[in-house]
Amino acid sequence: MRTNGDLKNILSHKLTQIISTIIIGLAVLLTLYPPKIDFFQKTAEFAPQLMFGMLLGSFIFLIFNQTRLMFISLMATGLIAFYLKMASNTNFMYPDTTMLPKMRVVNFNLSSFNRQTINLDSILNTQDADLVCFQEYTPDWDAMISKELKSSFPYAHKMVKADPFGMALYSKKKFNDIRTFYYEKVPNIHILIENEMEDINVICSYMPIVYPKPEMNQLEHLNVLTDHIQKLKKPVISLGDFNMVYWSPPLTEFMNRAQLDNSRRSGSPLRLKIYDHIFYSDYLECVQFNEIQDKQKNHIGIAGTYQLKSHLSGAHSKKIGSLSNF
Repeated sequence: MRTNGDLKNILSHKLTQIISTIIIGLAVLLTLYPPKIDFFQKTAEFAPQLMFGMLLGSFIFLIFNQTRLMFISLMATGLIAFYLKMASNTNFMYPDTTMLPKMRVVNFNLSSFNRQTINLDSILNTQDADLVCFQEYTPDWDAMISKELKSSFPYAHKMVKADPFGMALYSKKKFNDIRTFYYEKVPNIHILIENEMEDINVICSYMPIVYPKPEMNQLEHLNVLTDHIQKLKKPVISLGDFNMVYWSPPLTEFMNRAQLDNSRRSGSPLRLKIYDHIFYSDYLECVQFNEIQDKQKNHIGIAGTYQLKSHLSGAHSKKIGSLSNF
């Protein structure tokens, strides 16, 4: 059985320190800038867990008096934390609420619901939503939801499908325009919501893990979405299930090109698949954002509250997900 002295001697060996440094460096590099290979793209999703692992490793190195490895591990922790923060909303505090008009937006993926235990009406009353976007909206869900929400959400636009590409938007505010644009045959719904002082464009999207055709991919879908958003001048909210974590290179590039901010200010190390997102343009401020859970503490959706800015800050200059742009 190895003693603490034996482990300390192993960690103190020059070759061990070189190998440990290389492993730590490669782990960080492949997490922050994964090559376009499915395996590395998926492992990059565990960046928050790697960050806490590096922090734990630094304490272990400290116990064995390995100062050099401790500082290397702490530097790796800091780099990952910095990258994740730059990909999320860089503001640590929410803006002050003003008297300007607000809109509360909620996004649900119905595949995460337990039909027997979910009380949708109670959840929506708690969230006080103005607009609700449903993903994977199938005929059986439509039969229940349309009846349940008819009185409280008088405006609705639905694409009821038996496959995962069904979507529906229920609103307390009037729709001034409704459009649908596609990436191949995958729909994106664009609604112009009537809002005091300034109407708001809301785009609801769903990007499946497996596309219907092999030649289809998430990056091309994001390009279609970006091109559409770049043509819009009014306030924009883009939400849905993107099947990518927000710090993934395709999504950080999408936020940069479309000049959108992330509503999230941090991720949860306990939740592995952070795939649902709400992004918003410079005309708006996110004054609240929260994850929605059912009674069993299962994640079922997200919600954000947005208000018009009292003044516009001009060009959206922040570069997301780049260590060189801070």
